[in-house]
Amino acid sequence: MEFTPAEDAPQTSSYVQGFYLHTSWEFAYPFAVRSWDREDYRRYFQLLKTLNFNLVMFWPLTEAMPAPLSTPDRTELEAMRKLVDDAHGCGMDFWLTFCPNLTSRPEIAADPFKRRHLYPFRIDVRLDDPEAKAAYLAHRSEILKVLNNADAYVTIDGDPGGYPEAKPRQFVEVLENDRAVIDRWGVNPQQQKLIPWIWNGWGSDWEKHGFWNEPLEPFIEPFLEELRTLPEPWELLPGRHIREGRGNGRTVLEMTERVGLTEKSTLFCYEAIEYEPTPPAVVIQFDDIRRILKQEASLLEKSRGVMGNAQQPIMALPNLFFFARATSDPGYLDRSDIDVLRDLAVFLGGDAELLVPAWQCLDLNLDSLPMDLAERLRGSLLSSVEAQLLPGGSEHYLELLARFAETRLEVLQACSDHVETSADAADRLCRMVSALYGWWLVHRYVFSGENGTDFHWDFTHPKLMSPIEAWLKQSRVEPQALIEATVNKLVATGDWDESRATVLLGQLVDSDSESGA
Repeated sequence: MEFTPAEDAPQTSSYVQGFYLHTSWEFAYPFAVRSWDREDYRRYFQLLKTLNFNLVMFWPLTEAMPAPLSTPDRTELEAMRKLVDDAHGCGMDFWLTFCPNLTSRPEIAADPFKRRHLYPFRIDVRLDDPEAKAAYLAHRSEILKVLNNADAYVTIDGDPGGYPEAKPRQFVEVLENDRAVIDRWGVNPQQQKLIPWIWNGWGSDWEKHGFWNEPLEPFIEPFLEELRTLPEPWELLPGRHIREGRGNGRTVLEMTERVGLTEKSTLFCYEAIEYEPTPPAVVIQFDDIRRILKQEASLLEKSRGVMGNAQQPIMALPNLFFFARATSDPGYLDRSDIDVLRDLAVFLGGDAELLVPAWQCLDLNLDSLPMDLAERLRGSLLSSVEAQLLPGGSEHYLELLARFAETRLEVLQACSDHVETSADAADRLCRMVSALYGWWLVHRYVFSGENGTDFHWDFTHPKLMSPIEAWLKQSRVEPQALIEATVNKLVATGDWDESRATVLLGQLVDSDSESGA
């Protein structure tokens, strides 16, 4: 089904309800936003619109386009430009996101754009180096000349980007350069905004102090004051992490309110919809959404709107649905988890008796999970128009849920009974590992790609791993004997070579035997 936006698509409301699409991490299709084609984006924009979102924020990862722009990279920019038009055709605003001082080494261009991993090739430009700054801004300007039709241009203050002792004026100079480009080349410069994303603490030293371990207030307060010098139109995007004590907590929102800039801000509730980074899994975060939206209710009422995000929006669909409903109607926050999931099943035109346990399977045990759940999911349908808007289609979505439920069930079953012999233990561990590896073959998550693109335990969701870890702690089989016997069984499946299986099982079994000592 090809989606064609209506010519008279309604305009966005004044209160922002936005969703951020993050293209950096690599997964298989349709998990990874970077794997979508234009039709997938168009469908997803319409899906967001039906959920009452009116804004898409998009990180195009132009930092992975080194200078000078190649002809293929210019073609990619033209394709990105069309996404803006498609969002507008759905009645959505479209913001583009950039890093403040990041580009990449020329050799990254050897790969097609959608296969590039930025982080191993990144260059952090020192904006206090006049020559480096001039070259960087010239390259950034060439990119913006093509991407000249967005409603706003968002620049994060770090993560990635930034450097120790960076000055607020240097950041503002980047935005002033952007303003000059948009004023000259933009399709509607009087309405196209610049939006600093307040997040990391511009000038903080992560290498010395670690991630968010340095007090942010000394960096954020002068930064916010310097931003007041920006030429209009501009707004702010202050962000908070999922909870206090994680990342920047609520610090940025509190400081934005303290200096009187909440009314000029859209509040970014980062990780409310999905904790990041998260290997693919359906993880229900309704309690986090309730807590965050209730905690920020007074600020949200004063602000210009709210933003959420997910790196894998297909698997995070239940949380996206709840966040959308709750930001449109705060009374919806008090709806029970089961009722929310049943509402989502109705929204998709599916069978709640199948979909609800599939979405909840990470939190259910064998007594609560139907053994034939995967088979029945594959035999079911999602009949609503909205379900057809999912990238990959509704049948593919049901297949993903079925594979996910199969993985969970296989792990739980293999862990369930008392182990009688060493051979039995190896057989069970082989089943567990094969199940996790099979799910990884479906999603192919490798985070930023810095550590390679092969299977690794870090690329498996912790909740899928936890029953295995608990089982290993209780196992009385000698670890080395268990590793050797299981390696032989894995190699016999034809999916593993001996050296790789030995390394991975050593990491799994040895770490758990040590932690259980």
